[in-house]
Amino acid sequence: MRYPDVKCRDLIKALSERYHVNETNIVVGNGATELMYAILRIINPDLVLIPAPSFSEYRLSAEAAGAKVLSLMSEPAASFKAFMEEVKNNIQQNSLIYVGNPNNPDGLLLDSRDLSDLIEIADAASSFLVIDESFIDFVGDEYSYRNLSETHSNVIIVTSLTKFYAVPGLRIGCAFLPQAIRDQVNQNLVPWNVNGLAQLYMVHAVKDNEYIEESSSFCLMQRAKLVERLKEFPEIKVYPGTVNFVLCELLVKGMDAKALQAKLIHYGIIIRKCGNYEGLDDSFFRVAVRSDIENNKLINALHEVLAK
Repeated sequence: MRYPDVKCRDLIKALSERYHVNETNIVVGNGATELMYAILRIINPDLVLIPAPSFSEYRLSAEAAGAKVLSLMSEPAASFKAFMEEVKNNIQQNSLIYVGNPNNPDGLLLDSRDLSDLIEIADAASSFLVIDESFIDFVGDEYSYRNLSETHSNVIIVTSLTKFYAVPGLRIGCAFLPQAIRDQVNQNLVPWNVNGLAQLYMVHAVKDNEYIEESSSFCLMQRAKLVERLKEFPEIKVYPGTVNFVLCELLVKGMDAKALQAKLIHYGIIIRKCGNYEGLDDSFFRVAVRSDIENNKLINALHEVLAK
């Protein structure tokens, strides 16, 4: 078997065609996380501002680059307004702002007006804005800001390619970023960082329009049904979101997500405990949007374990 293409040319071309971004603004990596770490090393910010709760690798990638990290706390699924005020009050020259679109773990989308304000704040402080769009394919291209990488020298969009295409074991992600930074990132990545199987699979996956349309429609429909069923439980607070998971808070006195998981495991069900997210406690958990049969299995199991 041949070595993989060290420059990932076929894959970058396929991504350019799929996402309508110039090839010179795209870099691929061994998962979105590898690219986050590489980008932080290149930019080398003095301060990194992150929302909380959010993906833990924002903080870890910043700390690995030796940057000071400031977590700006907010309620789950709250408006970005309060976060932006905190950014405005705390940003300094040569900072980096991390945001998720949609945010993980609540699935909140970044409004275009809020984005404009964030860009203005970053511009005034000679700073960068990094938008994590790892779940954006579940909600549609119209909600993505990836094209800003072609027009703004300080806006970077990172995305995972394994979540929507259901291949987390292949480890592949991409970033849309200004060409100057893209060239520096490429120079700092390990050669052959994306294996041949991942490249070949993703070249074909991003061209599968039938899968893309059916998967996004399926997720939208199933999510709406699952949320309505979950809202029937007075013991569970359901948070608004947009993607293939639903953030919930358990309101039962004396029971946390760990205890709930211990009960659900007997039904062959695993939930995502969210107490390890900064800003969330052990009462928070996440459930995935699945098929009708699987979602009904979850609902029936919840009825049984919460009734005891």
